[in-house]
Amino acid sequence: MPNNPIQDFFDQRAPLWDTWADDDLGYVRSLLDRIGIHRGDRVLDLACGTGVITGLLHEYSEAPVVAMDLSPKMVEAARAKYASVGFATFLAQDFYQYDGEPFDVIVIYNAYPHFVDVPALIQKLRDCLKTGGRAAIVHSLGRERLARHHENVGSDISRDLLPVEEESKPLAPFFEVYEAEEDDDHYLLCFRKAD
Repeated sequence: MPNNPIQDFFDQRAPLWDTWADDDLGYVRSLLDRIGIHRGDRVLDLACGTGVITGLLHEYSEAPVVAMDLSPKMVEAARAKYASVGFATFLAQDFYQYDGEPFDVIVIYNAYPHFVDVPALIQKLRDCLKTGGRAAIVHSLGRERLARHHENVGSDISRDLLPVEEESKPLAPFFEVYEAEEDDDHYLLCFRKAD
């Protein structure tokens, strides 16, 4: 059976991923501050890649973080990066197959366009969040820069981000959107699972 094309895409790039990354973690922290992660929260770093923000998420929750990615090669790199610290569980798994404990917070950092089936993602986020749980779509690039970055990536791998107002619409029946903003340097959409 052939692999998922998104998995193949990221498996191929995993060995060099951290050499390409130019994440300003101070700036990323200023975005993560807006989510409302509390001490003791059970947090999922969804599409964690090489674990770029896994350590930051642990700093907020002070609890073990679950970091999940479809790409086994990305997860392998993340495990190697954090081998000595033990504050995260790294899962090479398709999120749609996850059936474990629900989360207080799910963060998708710099990966949301790779979830090409938005209705399926919304349903799975709802299933995997506790009542009152929060999810956040965070990008440290604006939509235009991100579109240029993904120019040569096929539609089976990625999709263009819509303005936050448009991306919020399919969330509205299931979640309360409490942060929705974007500019040239970031994209932030935070939402809470309704009671």
